Amino acid sequence: MKKIFTSIVLALCISVSVLAQTTTINVQGQQHKVNATVAARIQKAAEATTSTGIDFSKIERWAGEGDCKAALAIKWADGQNDGKTLVWGYRWKSSEKKTGEDLIRAVAKADPAFYVLALSGTSFGTTFGGFGYDIDGNRNIIVTTPKNNEVYPRNGIVYVSSYVFDNCSAPDITDAWNSGWNKGFWSYNVADKAEHALGFSGTGASGRVLTDGCVDAWVFSKFSGASNKYDGNLKYLPATVDYTKGVFMVNEDWYGHNNSTTNYLTRDGKFVYNNTTEIGATACFGAAWGNRYYIIAKQAKDGGANVEGGRITICDANTMRIIKQIKDIDGNNEGRSFCGVDEHKAYVSTSRGIYTLNLDELTVGAAVKNADGGDANLGQCGNMVRLGDYVYATEYGKSLRIIDCNTDRIVATISSAKVYSITMSKDGQLWVSTDKGISRVNTESRQLETISLPEGINVPANSYGAWCPDGLCASMQNNVIYWTSVSWNILKVFKYDINNNEFAKVVDLTNDADKWKMYSASNLRVDPVTDNLYVSLFKDWESQDYAVRIYDNKGTQLNEYELTQKYFWFPGMFVFPDVEDPIAGKMDAVNVEENKNVVVDLDNVCSDADNFQAAIVKSVKSVADNKVATATVKNGKLVVTGVKAGNTTVTLNFCSNGISTTATVNVTVTQATGITGTQTSADVREIARFTIDGKRINQPQRGINIVKYSDGTVKKVVVK
Repeated sequence: MKKIFTSIVLALCISVSVLAQTTTINVQGQQHKVNATVAARIQKAAEATTSTGIDFSKIERWAGEGDCKAALAIKWADGQNDGKTLVWGYRWKSSEKKTGEDLIRAVAKADPAFYVLALSGTSFGTTFGGFGYDIDGNRNIIVTTPKNNEVYPRNGIVYVSSYVFDNCSAPDITDAWNSGWNKGFWSYNVADKAEHALGFSGTGASGRVLTDGCVDAWVFSKFSGASNKYDGNLKYLPATVDYTKGVFMVNEDWYGHNNSTTNYLTRDGKFVYNNTTEIGATACFGAAWGNRYYIIAKQAKDGGANVEGGRITICDANTMRIIKQIKDIDGNNEGRSFCGVDEHKAYVSTSRGIYTLNLDELTVGAAVKNADGGDANLGQCGNMVRLGDYVYATEYGKSLRIIDCNTDRIVATISSAKVYSITMSKDGQLWVSTDKGISRVNTESRQLETISLPEGINVPANSYGAWCPDGLCASMQNNVIYWTSVSWNILKVFKYDINNNEFAKVVDLTNDADKWKMYSASNLRVDPVTDNLYVSLFKDWESQDYAVRIYDNKGTQLNEYELTQKYFWFPGMFVFPDVEDPIAGKMDAVNVEENKNVVVDLDNVCSDADNFQAAIVKSVKSVADNKVATATVKNGKLVVTGVKAGNTTVTLNFCSNGISTTATVNVTVTQATGITGTQTSADVREIARFTIDGKRINQPQRGINIVKYSDGTVKKVVVK
């Protein structure tokens, strides 16, 4: 890139208006009017240095993977960061087309200290109106938007719905922060090679195509005061922890000596010890939900601890900073597990019942009641899963309770076996571990269907006297469930291939050369991205030797990482980060007659790369004109009812792992033909499928399938 003054002038797109005495410049591809004096100052500040001055060999803080590389350089105004320009690196594959927007998103996602303010969906793509950096490392990363709303970044980014950048701020005054649009702006400068001069970009980040070895530099320019120039005064940031690529380990820790903690294991086998501390006594469960982590402990404070933690600890998912701790759950009830209901509510199970948790206020609410509103008198409750309109909760060692999410009341109980744990498989079915083995939950008949275990396949382990979540878990990549075997010292892992109705032993530590064994029944989980099994190991109850071993889904050992920091960790549950957001597609228009219903299957409308489709919660957010039509969602299906002839829109909300997105469907209501009724029914759906010879199957198979529906009808279906 040559340093030619005329090219800079063209890039700025300056045009002087004689009447208004204003000048138009391009800010991230968009026209922006300022007075001539300011334009001249900005133009001067945009003049490139002879070289970016960036040395790629000195970059340590990288995001992404691949054979191509780019640098991101950011300089704040007012001498923040001692006037230095901070430098990150970004890698991507040469087969991919990446933009300046991809660069910023990747760095913000990978670096917990870097955060961004953005407006997406404009005609120019995404506009970036604010950048922040946590200088002091206190992890207090928040952006205050108009109306004093404090927002924690999601994957490093806070989105606003309009150009309100001037009215946003970072409450932590120790952070580097600049935002603006009318009082100042982020100047976007680019170079195709590090040895080239920077030039003022005539397009926004969304339209900037990256090339190998390029540099994107952002400099905040104010419309008053001194100019802020890119001067090559660089600071290469040291490598940091990327909390989006790895797994958290919830540690029970040394009971009687200190509160619980979490450790973090990166994908390349590096441990970050005590990344969260003082959780509470005997932490036993963790979950990622709604851009936060919820960690549940049995008591708020260990007898040997100096400070009090909480039975419920809430952390910011981007930084693991503790946002709030809740000491008690209706008195001295011990915490057990967490289940997100939607973006506003969750359930927390305890040693005595299940309680609502207000996720907006972060306060514990009332206990779940019986159907008639009376006290449910529940004992110790454990794992819970939401499916459709209900949460299925285990009353540990007793029964499976079915809770209506709208009323917080138990509407049914399944007690045909002693139920210990529950999980959802990829196909949306629910599975429980029982005293008899494993069972499928028939959500239509509300019965358990026991799966006979062949010889050599053991009954799932439970946690005996001291509760833990158990090892029953499911793959997100394949329709397979796993569990640890029954024994005081857990040595084996089994799996059930649901589609093929096949069992297998995948891990056996009976003759392990290093004498490793699993600490508890909960020390097994499946990586949602790689489909690898993570197993936590220990040597003996009086030993401080711990390790994490990773197997592929066939049981082949891939890696083993020993915890070199010796301590009585007693590691419990693995918790994988939620890093992907739900994506909603376009919906076909709905046509319905007056006084009739149309049912729309929502299964394929929204997807989430790190969540089961069946686990996405669907609801109606709004109806533009309910005098034309009404709408509701029942068990994952949209039911539209025509009221009077006309047109309206229905906005649907899709909540996945506590993160929401929306989709809008156009509705046309036509005059009734004189025939009343329902075109389809949300209550009529498939409940079982069989081959022609009567063998039950879990998904369509080629040939003739016998399908039984919830209204009692049976049909032959030909699958090609």
